Amino acid sequence: MGWNTVAVLYNDFIGDLKRDQGRYGPEIAAAILALGHPPEHRRHHLSFGAGRVISQAHADYDQVVIVGQNSGQLLQDAETVSRYALVQMAECLERHGYTVTKRFKPKLSPTPVPSLGGEGREG
Repeated sequence: MGWNTVAVLYNDFIGDLKRDQGRYGPEIAAAILALGHPPEHRRHHLSFGAGRVISQAHADYDQVVIVGQNSGQLLQDAETVSRYALVQMAECLERHGYTVTKRFKPKLSPTPVPSLGGEGREG
């Protein structure tokens, strides 16, 4: 079947894209092809002026990405996710029969107050 590429297109460049006479095509192709390069090259080559390539995968597989702040990332690579996206994910999972709860960090027991040194001594 082939491969699919996910990219963010910046709406600020719609005018340029409408008038494009070949400028963005080569830049988009280079960004897509650069995704396979070593990581040190990826950040530099993924942008194509009017957008940014986020991920690619074989057409038989789904790609779950989070897009925001003129960028994006694969969900599996996300270090931080906005509350808005988390709510959307929870709602999606619940529609598919999953129960979603937030794990809370266990509370630490109170730290004992250090002794001033006079307690427990016999005079």
